[in-house]
Parts: sequence; structure tokens; C-alpha cells
Amino acid sequence: MILEVNNGSFSYGQREILRNVSFCLEKQKIMTILGPNGVGKTTLLKKIAEELLNRNDIKAEYMPQTYEDLLDLDVTPVDYLDKTGDKEERTRIRTYLGSLKYTPDEMEHPIRELSGGQKAKVLLLRMSLSGANVLILDEPTRNFSPLSGPVIRKMLREFPGAVISISHDRKYIEEVCDKIYQLNPNGLQLIGD
Repeated sequence: MILEVNNGSFSYGQREILRNVSFCLEKQKIMTILGPNGVGKTTLLKKIAEELLNRNDIKAEYMPQTYEDLLDLDVTPVDYLDKTGDKEERTRIRTYLGSLKYTPDEMEHPIRELSGGQKAKVLLLRMSLSGANVLILDEPTRNFSPLSGPVIRKMLREFPGAVISISHDRKYIEEVCDKIYQLNPNGLQLIGD
């Protein structure tokens, strides 16, 4: 088990914004949180990220809705993902990017010139190659084209660790998620397992 919360409550300053929050995040499980806009899904995910990113027994990666701040927009996707400069590593990165529907031309442009979906894909790829065993994702599929969606869903479905996410994407929820929670003003309830 990675994280268990029983009847937790979460505050923003002095104001309690979430209560009756209970869930269990297990290894190699993918869960998502549904709910109407404004109910506190992103706030809950940020609190979970704070907890998991500070632990030493797991390696977690967090993708907020405003993920562009996590990217180096002045480098190419290949340079952003390359840790060693080794020719084999760069070839492997190009293969991964190609499988995510990047053209050779897009691989050589600065990240700032890419679409929102292409930027999200390069960040998700970096996160999945980082050795993380927990991904925390706030609407991970919201910027993807119809061609990229299936590739990203497959990548997340095959991720060897745990994923906790927020999503409104029905295909993502149906094809990828093991557990589905509904957040409403009364708390968090498991609605699909």
C-alpha cells in the first residue's frame, strides 16, 4: 500500500474545504477522482502530492494542470529528456517520441513551439522514464488530439507503478483506471472498482 486516508479532512488556510475523504492507493493500481468543477479535486490532489513527494520510501512525480512551468521551454524534446548525451540514449528517446506521434521535425523544435498536447506528452514521458513508481496527474489527457489519446492511455495503462489522477475523459477512465472515486461536498466515495 502506498497511501491510505481514512476520514481525512483538508483545509485551505482556516477554512475546511474537504471532509470525509477516505481512499487507499495500492501499488500498481490506477485511480481517478471525478467530480464537478469547484468541488476541490485539484486541492485534494495537491495535498496528496505534498504528502507523497516528501516520502523517502517511494519516488513520486506530479503533473499539475499548469505543467508548462515544469518544462524547459527553450530546449528540444530530445535534449529535455536526454540525461547522458549518449547516442544510444538519444536514439531510444527519439523512438519513444516517435511512438507518441512526434514528427522528426517536432523533435528538433524548442518545446515552447509545440502544442499543449505535445508539451504534455514530453512531460509524461519524462515522468515515466524517471524511475518513479507513483504518478500524480491532474487531468493528464485534456490536451491530447484524438490520435494521441490512445497512445497516452496505453502508456499510462502499462505504467508499472501506481497512478492517482483527476479526469473527465471517459475513455481514460474506462480504459485505464482500476478505481474510480467521486468527490462531492459530502466527501469522497468509491463508485467503481
